[in-house]
Amino acid sequence: MGAIVPTYKVSGVSPAFNIVTVTATAAATSDTITLTQALSGIQSIAGIIGAVITGGLDAAFALLQVSFSGLVITVASFEADGTVATDWTGTTIAVTVLGNT
Repeated sequence: MGAIVPTYKVSGVSPAFNIVTVTATAAATSDTITLTQALSGIQSIAGIIGAVITGGLDAAFALLQVSFSGLVITVASFEADGTVATDWTGTTIAVTVLGNT
């Protein structure tokens, strides 16, 4: 499992919630993205709004599976045939979450 460093974009939707989009470069079959309250403005993730591959989409990196616990997002990557990904050359992702402020 590799820890990847995100870039943040934060939008306040109410006093209780922020929408946070993080972009990152994938590097392993299972990567983790750890959000910080200082940069994201959230204390915990309420839910995943969406996750997309923004670069490097090919047969060796075609699918994402995203889960979360606290402020840690786990991203699993797969090849087009459903087996775990083995090549992350140029692969970038964006994950958007709804967070409790």
